Amino acid sequence: MRAFLSVAALAALSALSQNAAARDYPYSIRPGLSAVVTVSELPEQRLSVRVGDGTAQEIPRLDGDEDIDQFQDVDVDHDGYRDFVIGQTGGSTQAISRIFLYRPQEGRFLEMPHPDAAASPCRGFVNPVFDASKPVFSVACRYSADTYGFEEYRVCPDGTAQAISWTRREGESERRIPHPGSPAGKCVARPGP
Repeated sequence: MRAFLSVAALAALSALSQNAAARDYPYSIRPGLSAVVTVSELPEQRLSVRVGDGTAQEIPRLDGDEDIDQFQDVDVDHDGYRDFVIGQTGGSTQAISRIFLYRPQEGRFLEMPHPDAAASPCRGFVNPVFDASKPVFSVACRYSADTYGFEEYRVCPDGTAQAISWTRREGESERRIPHPGSPAGKCVARPGP
């Protein structure tokens, strides 16, 4: 009996410590509509978000062994609802970020996919800076002392990022890199199912 109680007590303490380690980021999606983003601690870091008094929406598993140490709420797509961005710096100055858009018609968040992380100069959304007046953002990264990558994106109504430009600067030379975007970075209609 005593061994059973000890095992039960350890299990309860373990569950409490997992919940105690979670960090909450409360914010207002818009007046009268709140959200709480919850990030659990490593080694199996998980992300969930609860809108208002609704149930928590589990976000797909987070990759990597770096702690989420950046959180920002911003209206990325300028639809009147604040979205959120999480980032992992790994102790450096480059925040590798994931962008989640609030979709009011669904009452949930969807992740904005990168159009081609393997080919882009920054290999993903790094250090995103969001335009305050239109649904556009830029990213920038540093490879070495004199090598940088720069990317610009337009946020399309369907929740995708349309590449406007990709550039790589090495020393004094700068070159544009082909990107998967349409000419002039215009949003294109996606084919239906």
